[in-house]
Amino acid sequence: MSYITRTGNLAETPKLREGDKGHYAYARILVTDRIRKESGDYEDGPLTAYDVLVSGSQARELVATAERSGNIRITFSGRYRVTEWQGEQGTRIQHEVRADEVGVSLRGQSVSVERSEQSTPDQFGDDTPF
Repeated sequence: MSYITRTGNLAETPKLREGDKGHYAYARILVTDRIRKESGDYEDGPLTAYDVLVSGSQARELVATAERSGNIRITFSGRYRVTEWQGEQGTRIQHEVRADEVGVSLRGQSVSVERSEQSTPDQFGDDTPF
């Protein structure tokens, strides 16, 4: 398993869920890399969709922010795994990330930040149940 940091746009507003270990959400984040051509110009590369597992207070805040603001641009970091399998429509590849950190990108967006009084991090400074 690798570690990855990427920035992209939410494909849709994630749904907040609650499990045995607390709140979580799966966010599909779309990323398009810029590729430099031999001429020195850049072009858009292929679109990659990352299925990002966000938990704890980060999941609650991500869902609430997406519900208020729509298709937001976010940065995420976490443990990364690629799974490949054969389906009816051919080979499928899934990019999965268990996020340690999720943040809103400032590029092309206005952001308002408020300190949360609700969150009480554990001894490690984090309330992530995963």
